[in-house]
Parts: sequence; structure tokens; C-alpha cells
Amino acid sequence: MSSLTKMLSILDVFSSSEMSMTAEAIAEHMGFSRTTCYRYVRELATVGLLVSHNGVYSLGPRIIHLDYNMRQSDPMLKAAVPIVQKLVEVTGGNGVISTLYDEQIINVLHETGVEDLHLGFSRGRIMPLFQGASSKVIVAAMSRARLKRLHERHQASLGDFADWTAFWRHCQLIVETGYWISRGELDAGFVGIAAPIRGETGGEINSSISLIFREEHFALFDQTAVGRILVEAANRISVAI
Repeated sequence: MSSLTKMLSILDVFSSSEMSMTAEAIAEHMGFSRTTCYRYVRELATVGLLVSHNGVYSLGPRIIHLDYNMRQSDPMLKAAVPIVQKLVEVTGGNGVISTLYDEQIINVLHETGVEDLHLGFSRGRIMPLFQGASSKVIVAAMSRARLKRLHERHQASLGDFADWTAFWRHCQLIVETGYWISRGELDAGFVGIAAPIRGETGGEINSSISLIFREEHFALFDQTAVGRILVEAANRISVAI
């Protein structure tokens, strides 16, 4: 791991449960020497990625600026926003775009429907890899070799799919269906339905588009019809990128 990668990895320390930490606590958490950690946090603070309040560090304002620039410049998000907004307007559900990086899936867009569902995994939250339709349609589209490696690393957390063959067949079923539905996997009483988005026509699948409903709301729809609408929406985003 390069020095730059190590330094930037400090940003991952901060979460809703650990919103601020001293340099000493960061060093202990990361396994860095104090001298190295002091240097890293000073450099991160210099460029606004961290801010210090009497020696206690938290995420800095530069991150907000980078987030704004990402939303303005990311081709996938620019293509997705009007499509998601239209889906939300028509169905009343909450619309979500999720994206894979490394081995993490994060929600990068959340449009509220007729009711703000206060999702447990709203914009900016890291999603479980194997729970929820938004993640599953992305993971299922991975190559067999990549899925095999992922399965080996996370086998203990896969429950009914700890067996590789069962996991592979489940992923193939998701791919063949073209969309997927999850019920209460992330938030009790909510239903998520998602379709994968290709980075470009014929390219890799790294993102998904989802609609989230209360169970009683989703019961009013023909789920196959909603699935087809999402697949069409995902294809429009892919073509527009």
C-alpha cells in the first residue's frame, strides 16, 4: 500500500459512530506510528479533507465541495437524475442509484417519493454486499471468477448461500430475471426492486437503479411491470452515458 493510499485511508475511519478522533486515536485504530499519523493528518487538514478542533479531527469542508463537483460532473449521475425523478413522480416510491467501488457499494443518489421513507441506507451510506436488491443486481453481474473470490472472502456471512454452487445459481437467476426484488432485507416493512446499469452500452455493470416502497404500497403494483420499467430506465441511463 502506497503512502498516499495509507494517508487517504484515514478518511474511512470517520463514520456516524466515530465522527471525530484525536491523532493518537487514529494512529491506534490504523496501526500507524504516531509520527506517521501526525504527518498524515496535518497534510489532510492542509487541503481541507480534515479539520481540527483543539486537536480533535473530523472530516473537512473540502469533502462537501468534492461531493458537489461529483454530482455536477459524473456522467452516470447526470444521466440518471431526470430518469429517477420521473420514476419517483410516476410510482411514488423512493428512487436510489447505487455504485460499486473496490468491494463496497454506496448509494450516490436518493430521490424522495410521496413519503420520505428514512431509509437506513440512504445517500452516502455503504450498503451490505449481499443484502438488498440494489446490491444484489450489481454483485450478480460480476464474472464467475470474481464472484468465486468474493464468495471465498465473505462465505461466513452468506447464510443460506455459504455453499458456492447455491450462491452461483442464485446470482445466475438474478441475471436471467433482469431485475430483483428484496423484502425487508435492509429495512423492515420496505420492499426494494432494482435493475443493473451498465457503465456504457455493452460495458461492465457497476451501478444499479432502485425503487423502494412500503410493502402495502408495492402491493398495489404489478411487480413484473415495475421490473420492466426499471430495466428500461437502466438501459436509458446506459445509452445516455
